[in-house]
Amino acid sequence: MRRKDREIKDFDKIIDILSRSKILHLALISEGTPYSVPVNFGYIVSEDNNCKKLSVYFHGAGEGKKIEAIRENPIVSFCTEACADISGFDTACQWTCYYESIIGLGTATILHSQKERAQGLDALMLHNGYKLPVGVKTIAYNVMSLAKTAVVRIDVTDITGKCHSKM
Repeated sequence: MRRKDREIKDFDKIIDILSRSKILHLALISEGTPYSVPVNFGYIVSEDNNCKKLSVYFHGAGEGKKIEAIRENPIVSFCTEACADISGFDTACQWTCYYESIIGLGTATILHSQKERAQGLDALMLHNGYKLPVGVKTIAYNVMSLAKTAVVRIDVTDITGKCHSKM
């Protein structure tokens, strides 16, 4: 990263940005050509041997270009941003953009077990504002809808953030 003064390496700060982001831009390779698509997403942070691990989930149709690209090459990249604001001045080239963003790399897996798929959908629903009713511990999904929905998990292998704030 060229602007080291804007780089974010702290995992918790990166997760904070992710928590405030609503759309994830997924980058794939489809038939040897770059392909980028915006998706709704959710995520789960877990810990393995005192190391924090991030899994990002998204869903979509069980067929189509996105799913075929993942089958062809499961290595993906993604980015998301929060808090973007452009400020201008009277002089050209004196404008700037304030932002917080993350870029990640990982391996995408199309999930097959109903338990893993429900876990991924739970992450997506909760990230996007779904509130579990009081006393309820799991989200109930329509079996027919669940059967038609592809759920994909990205096991994140590398992630970094960047921030340019007004302060």
